[in-house]
Amino acid sequence: MIQTMIRLWLLLALLGWMIDDAFAQVVNIERQRISSDSTGWLGQARVNFIGAKNTVSLLSFSAGTLLEYKSKSNKDLWLLITDIGLTKGDGAEFVNTGFGHLRYNRKLSGGVRWEFFSQIQYNSLLHINRRALFGTGPRFKLSPYDNAKFYWGVAVMHEYEESTEPIVIRRDARLSSYFSMTLLPQESISLSSTIYVQPLLQDFMDYRIANETALTLAITKKLNLVATFHYNFDAFPPAGAPRDSYFFSNSLEIGF
Repeated sequence: MIQTMIRLWLLLALLGWMIDDAFAQVVNIERQRISSDSTGWLGQARVNFIGAKNTVSLLSFSAGTLLEYKSKSNKDLWLLITDIGLTKGDGAEFVNTGFGHLRYNRKLSGGVRWEFFSQIQYNSLLHINRRALFGTGPRFKLSPYDNAKFYWGVAVMHEYEESTEPIVIRRDARLSSYFSMTLLPQESISLSSTIYVQPLLQDFMDYRIANETALTLAITKKLNLVATFHYNFDAFPPAGAPRDSYFFSNSLEIGF
């Protein structure tokens, strides 16, 4: 058991850039938004694969897509995000995670938008067999500057969660509030950070907190190197899952 855990953490340390969302209780959508004045379709895609055999056998795969559509009037925005990751070694499964997220954004006034969103997620490390949610709420732009962007949003969402080992099903209503900032000191450098707070509406002591901070360096116009730090806390996680976790990763992102 100890040897298996040591191998797990070594593999995660070596493959951190491939399993960006393996420890994410709360998926950060803010960093996925494409900052552009262009209308129509925009997108990003990534695929990573490693296969190796030495003293241990290793197979690791991850893939993700991001599609965004902005109307010509700039009032309507659609966002679709998918991500999967799988890592196996020596007959053991270390990572098996994935999610899909769909969001619609309607501009109401200069700095106010209304959002509707839906998401489905699974994560074996966090003992989440299935989590499905949908919600709605306003989003406020707090800064008029292009190189220093600040946003605050709050939503009410309904959540269905099915955990594993043992199987427990929960149906809850949560408040989902977030604060997001993006700093652009240079055209090729971006620093972003988002914090989420998600308490149960009927019991504010049952809450989740998540933070993601990312530094993006542009290698070319279409290729970025991204260093990301995740922190997650769940006051009442699924049985067998940790209350808090953190993770650091490096990844390459390709735009199209």
